This record gives sequence, structure tokens and C-alpha cells, in this order.
Amino acid sequence: MDANRLDVTGQWEGQFSYPHALPPESFSASLFEAGAMLGGTVTERAPQAEACFIATVQGQRHGVTVRFTKTYDGSGNRQHPVLYTGLLNADSTEIEGEWRIAGSWSGGFRMSRRKGAATAVRREAEALVD
Repeated sequence: MDANRLDVTGQWEGQFSYPHALPPESFSASLFEAGAMLGGTVTERAPQAEACFIATVQGQRHGVTVRFTKTYDGSGNRQHPVLYTGLLNADSTEIEGEWRIAGSWSGGFRMSRRKGAATAVRREAEALVD
């Protein structure tokens, strides 16, 4: 597929892994793309802490490379920005790569697009621009 036709707009489900023996965490993301820029929100479910964390996402996509910074909303104990770098697959349904906290931890992540959700998110993003 032509890299210019790829788009990350939509609803995503994913999981990121910690280093060492810590269990992975699941997350949901709502992303929108305008040009090469992307933004959105991430909600994380931390079962071991019985907590939920909300973060905003800002970044960009260049071809199949997706980079974004996740910034938590300030509630809870997660105050650090997290840099994500990944590769979008050919049909824009999965992103896989690495997350990193500067001077600290890093690990892998994978996220998959929820089926049928991209059109609704694109309409919402377009309505905000109008």
C-alpha cells in the first residue's frame, strides 16, 4: 500500500510490556491524523494497582513510522512523558514498536485497530475542524 494512504485515525486496543518480570498493561487509544500530525487520548487499565490513567498523545506519522509522546493528565503517580516509536503495518491495522521514558525504563508495545471505528473518529475530527 502507498505510504501516503496510510492513516492512524481510529480506535485502538493495545498492550505495553515492562522490563523485568512486571506484568504487561492494556490500553485503549483514540487517535486522529491530520496531514503528518497525530493526536488523541489513551486510557490505561492497571489491574495490579486497580487504577485507570488518562493521557494525551501528540506526534506524527512519516510513511509507516509512527512517533508520539504520551503525557499523563496529572492524576495518580504517572507524571512522566513517554515516547512511543513504532511501525504501522501495510493495511493500517497494527502498530508495533518500543516505548521509552527518558533516562529510565523502556519496553515493547503493540496496538490493533478496532474494526469499524475509524470512520466515526474521522467524522468527529472533521467536525472539530469545521
